[in-house]
Amino acid sequence: MNPLDLFRLDGRVALVTGSGRGIGKALAEGFAGAGAKVWVNARDPAKGEPVANAIGGRFIRADLASSKDIAAMVRQMEKEETRLDILVNNAAVEVILPFEKTDLSKADEIWRLNVRAAEELTFLLLPLLKKSHGASIINITSIHDVMPYPHNLDYNMSKAALNMFTRTLALELGPKGIRVNNLAPGPVETDLNREVIDSIGRDKFGEWVPLGRVATVGEMVGPAIFLASEASSYVNGATLYADGGYMLNLVRYRP
Repeated sequence: MNPLDLFRLDGRVALVTGSGRGIGKALAEGFAGAGAKVWVNARDPAKGEPVANAIGGRFIRADLASSKDIAAMVRQMEKEETRLDILVNNAAVEVILPFEKTDLSKADEIWRLNVRAAEELTFLLLPLLKKSHGASIINITSIHDVMPYPHNLDYNMSKAALNMFTRTLALELGPKGIRVNNLAPGPVETDLNREVIDSIGRDKFGEWVPLGRVATVGEMVGPAIFLASEASSYVNGATLYADGGYMLNLVRYRP
């Protein structure tokens, strides 16, 4: 067998939440390119449907902040699929706010989408995941699941919680043949954060990140395909940091 065949996703069924743009869109496109049938999820059909159409996938509308929408999405998948092989919990929200200006309604919003939705959706999809021969759940965390980021407390806490969600499920679902891992990006340029990156200064990231630059969304595809495929068949409960070495350089001593 060609070892590269381990990275193929032919015949696999995948769901990527929040895949109408950004990293989620790149992962949906990458999975489809590797042979998977991909369900594209977004709140806005104007964003999600073109992605699904372009990759020959299926679009499924749902606002993951809504339990009603999550349940409806699962019912639709149960009607059309006999199993689910890959689940990527990617949908998330981030609100930059100093702790002294804490807005608990925003904190609840972040927790609801970044953590509770992943738990709720994964629980409801378990029957389909169990019918797969080697399902893979990938939770998109962040380097901030362990590295604090000032003025971003609730986001940091949500990613730390998602990290523990992954590690606990790896223990519980591993015996059932379901692997659960984290993909933790560092600084990645998306439509949403391009202005923030520019305001901070690309030269700063060039100094802070050992690889000397911010990542593109496409650079998250390879790590995700690895975690989704048979190439990582013995990887469970792990966190793959795709950060250009950023975490190694957060204490910025000068030689």
